[in-house]
Amino acid sequence: MVRLLILILIIFAGLFVGPLLQDQKGYVLIALNDWTIESSLVVMVMVILVFYALLQFLEWGLVNILTMWGRTRHWFGGRRQRIAQQKTLESVLQLASGQYIAAEMNSVKNAKFSDLPLLNYLTAANAAQRLGNTEKRDSYLAAASDLDADSLALQSTRLRLQIESKAFDSALQWMQEQDSKTLKKIEIMRFTYLVYAHFEQWKFLQPLLPLLLKQTVIDEQQCIDLQNDCDSGLLTAAAKDGLNSLKNHYKGLDRKTRNNIDMFAKYAKLTIELNGFDEIEKELFKKLTKQANKSLIVALSSVDEEASARVSEQLIALSSRYPENVDLMQVIAQLFMKSRHWPLAKEWLSKAVDIKPSIVILHKLALVQQELGEQSGALNSYQKAVQLMESSYYGSSYLTKIEFTVR
Repeated sequence: MVRLLILILIIFAGLFVGPLLQDQKGYVLIALNDWTIESSLVVMVMVILVFYALLQFLEWGLVNILTMWGRTRHWFGGRRQRIAQQKTLESVLQLASGQYIAAEMNSVKNAKFSDLPLLNYLTAANAAQRLGNTEKRDSYLAAASDLDADSLALQSTRLRLQIESKAFDSALQWMQEQDSKTLKKIEIMRFTYLVYAHFEQWKFLQPLLPLLLKQTVIDEQQCIDLQNDCDSGLLTAAAKDGLNSLKNHYKGLDRKTRNNIDMFAKYAKLTIELNGFDEIEKELFKKLTKQANKSLIVALSSVDEEASARVSEQLIALSSRYPENVDLMQVIAQLFMKSRHWPLAKEWLSKAVDIKPSIVILHKLALVQQELGEQSGALNSYQKAVQLMESSYYGSSYLTKIEFTVR
């Protein structure tokens, strides 16, 4: 193009300068051995221009002839690339619209000639997942990994698809193979926290919660619930190492967490199971006088037989503060059943039935009545339980269990 412009400029310059030289009498003499060429200046300039033009056209022709094979040789490849690019975009739209079979077929078929083959395999993997074919999904992910194993899009897609298909073992195995830098990426963390929660790996999940909340991966309520799960799970893990480990871990929690009544209930339950009730008895009943927390009340049903007498006395005293609390009555009855005080157990279970009858309470009442030899009363309690069961969502297995026990 540049040469053509230069040629045009020279021609126009010649046309402009030529007339000016016509009046000149000068000439040009070229001698080579016996050859002599004599010409006027104007003619010589025109000959030079024509020669230069012919030389340029000859060069253009030779260049096009020599490069013609290269251009035609790549014509079919370029056409395939254009088609592959179009089909790749179509497959993404087909995946979004739910045409999973077409999306998978178009993605895989055109991956070889696509400008972004990684996109093709990821689209195919998503489509195969929707079609329930995990073997094909994994093969597409493997093909994508061969292209770029460190691709963030591949890593996050792999993890998401494994979680969606409930393949938490595979997801955890993949996570264990990654370095800390990869796991700290927010695009990866939005999925890893689900795996940690599934396997109850609270020590890994807890540090992620503030960042997940900041990045709006979870909302405030989800953050609170997960934080409670972490605190509760870590308490349970500490209890496996004994009472001292449990106490030290609980003391290491911040004041807000320790003042959470549900967290204290969890701590109290674990402490009672480790035979440390005496250490928390005073604080436990102090909290119960302020709030009749169900978890805290139920935790008292696990005290040993030696402590059950004084615990039942304190709960009976609390019953005047919470006269309609059925959970409190059930625990009192449970403690009397543990010490085999059947009449007192029957009394408190009967009070609970009068306030809010339930299948569980009627079942316990039938057992107590059986121990007292009141077979007709036990059958009557059982019949009431059956009536409640028929109007509820409880399964027949629980019905069979009660029937067998009462008979």
